[in-house]
Amino acid sequence: MLKKVNSVWSLAISVFAFQQLSAQAFLNGSFEINTAAACDYNMSNVSWNAKMSNSTAYGGGGELDIMQSACPYGPSQSGTWFAALAFPSTSDAFTMQLSAPLVSGTTYSMSFWDKGDLACCPPGMPVVIGISTVAGAGGTVVYTGPTPTGGVWNQRCFTFVAPNNGQHVSVTTAGPTRWSHVDNFVLNGSCTILPIELSCFTSECRNGTTALKWTTATERNNNFFTVQYSFDGINFSDIGTIKAAGNSNDSKYYEFIDTKPLSDYSYYRLKQTDFDKETTYTPVIGSERCKTIFDYYFEVFPNPAAESINIKTDVTGAELIILNSIGQLAYKTILSENETAIDISQLNTGLYFVQVIKEGKTQTKKVIKN
Repeated sequence: MLKKVNSVWSLAISVFAFQQLSAQAFLNGSFEINTAAACDYNMSNVSWNAKMSNSTAYGGGGELDIMQSACPYGPSQSGTWFAALAFPSTSDAFTMQLSAPLVSGTTYSMSFWDKGDLACCPPGMPVVIGISTVAGAGGTVVYTGPTPTGGVWNQRCFTFVAPNNGQHVSVTTAGPTRWSHVDNFVLNGSCTILPIELSCFTSECRNGTTALKWTTATERNNNFFTVQYSFDGINFSDIGTIKAAGNSNDSKYYEFIDTKPLSDYSYYRLKQTDFDKETTYTPVIGSERCKTIFDYYFEVFPNPAAESINIKTDVTGAELIILNSIGQLAYKTILSENETAIDISQLNTGLYFVQVIKEGKTQTKKVIKN
């Protein structure tokens, strides 16, 4: 009889422990509970604490941001909102509260998403996660991530042994570059293992051709890449394939030369194919007009700019256009003088391409609008 009672008592303890573990979750790991304006930039700790529920800022940077998909640096990974941390002289940082304390010595899993800013301050900074016993204080570090990919959300998954009975997860960055976006923190959830982790994907003009370069941080079951191009960013065609590494935990570098680029602005993406024939697609990137480039003098200043830019060139009667980062027309005019001031105060912040076109030939400059 005594053994039976002990058995029941032991079962009750196990059930209680399971309920305690299963109740632990982020109270606002998606950042959806807040009172922020559409795009709240450069917030002090006090401002962040007043607007973001179940979160306490403690960094000295004063540049914490609460953003939504409508902001120039969106979209969010899921839902509407996401957070961004900068690294000026002192790193930004905040803690997020869990619904129950962790049990010291117990193994947990955690996932979240990060993205490096593409327009303002690439390449972003590794995100550092800690476990803290108090709100608004750096915890014992349990994870330091890789450098986030510019403009691409990647899911980070890791396991850790709780170093204490903390109920707060601290989030900061490793520096010294700046601006990483984070979203959708989950405790003890499932992690999607992606076939590749893309570190960068870029294009450049090279003697009338377009050189596409990309780097993977990890690869799993990756058979080959198919390079695709488009004139409108919607309809894509295959232009070549590159054999992939298969499985790798080291950086791998790839290059493909488009020897017959479009004479207009072009778009490119990669289709990744597994050995089991499953496919995924990378984000779309834009390319300058590489086919015909004239050698006239062309300068844009200041850069970055906030209110206006000056166009200085030794040609007149040329067409000037400004495209946003995805190739949409933002401004168009005809240059009548060798130096022209262009008002850009109404444009959204972000990356733009300024192009001067004369007799079907083009020069392009990149400009950041602050």
